Amino acid sequence: EQKLVETLRKEPPRTDRFVVRHAGRFVIVPLDQVQWIEAAGNYVHLHTKDGQYLLRETLTGLLTQLDASLFVRIHRSTIVRISCIKELERLFAGDFLVRLVDGRELTLSRNHRREFEAAIGREL
Repeated sequence: EQKLVETLRKEPPRTDRFVVRHAGRFVIVPLDQVQWIEAAGNYVHLHTKDGQYLLRETLTGLLTQLDASLFVRIHRSTIVRISCIKELERLFAGDFLVRLVDGRELTLSRNHRREFEAAIGREL
């Protein structure tokens, strides 16, 4: 029983929504609407199909709150929802262009390629 309590304390809390300040109000952004996340110093931009929201959280800190089966880091400044990826295109020097279902193009850096391959279950 004590080991279970210790394990639960070590597990980072998972989130299913974000409360962000937007246009003078607090807005609830459900996690399932987030398509990709972009670092901006000690903040992140949560990108949804309806727009983007600024959240005071580091990308690294946020990554610990996300389900690794749903989101993967593809660049030092980018996390993407795996189900929003439409296709990949090989670039130079081991990088890939990641095209999302909405047409947005992001970069999968070679530094995060192995992590990405593990997340999608396939080598590139």
